[in-house]
Amino acid sequence: MNRYPVIEIPFNYRATCWFCGEPKDQIINFPKYNSEESLLTHSPICLPSCDECAAIIKRSAFSSLYAYRDAIKKALVVKHQKILSIGSNWTKQELAESQLEGSAFEGFKRSAWFMFEMMQGRINYQGWPLVIANEKLIIESEHESFDFDGVTYVSLDDAVTHAVKTFHLDEQLFTRVLSVIGKDKFGNAIRLCRLYPALTSKNRESVFLDILESIGL
Repeated sequence: MNRYPVIEIPFNYRATCWFCGEPKDQIINFPKYNSEESLLTHSPICLPSCDECAAIIKRSAFSSLYAYRDAIKKALVVKHQKILSIGSNWTKQELAESQLEGSAFEGFKRSAWFMFEMMQGRINYQGWPLVIANEKLIIESEHESFDFDGVTYVSLDDAVTHAVKTFHLDEQLFTRVLSVIGKDKFGNAIRLCRLYPALTSKNRESVFLDILESIGL
């Protein structure tokens, strides 16, 4: 269900994912949870996405749509590393003239460069201007800095990534707790979640509710 205004979609992009340019499969809410609205530097919105871009990032709690888009791009690069490596190891002409033999190699020669160009286009895709009700959505900064423990991170997203790796946090739990108590209590969110370093999807929700109860929410 769409909770927020949907961005204006030019006719030529009416069936296009805003994140990667692939055919869109759904309209997503950003942010994912109502409680995360306080973290944003701009108004909440809805926008078109393909299924892969909508699902590839498991956590939430981003400071802006651009930070979320950056995370999607990074995840796509990791997931499709083998396809992207084709462009690093071959040129289009070299691939066409290669002496690879066998049915499997022939199939690779026919499809490899097309797959590379398609994925390259998705990674490089920038979307169209964000407009709602004829007004351009103003996003203060693509990388709003965030201070924690004397360190200035490029963005809240980078601070979250650092905390998850450093303190061995369950990423989905941490970002949900952070979205509720607010980024000003970043350290508190870490302390609350350090008690639960490894969770399954089955018990993560119950732990999240237990934490809310422990802090009186």
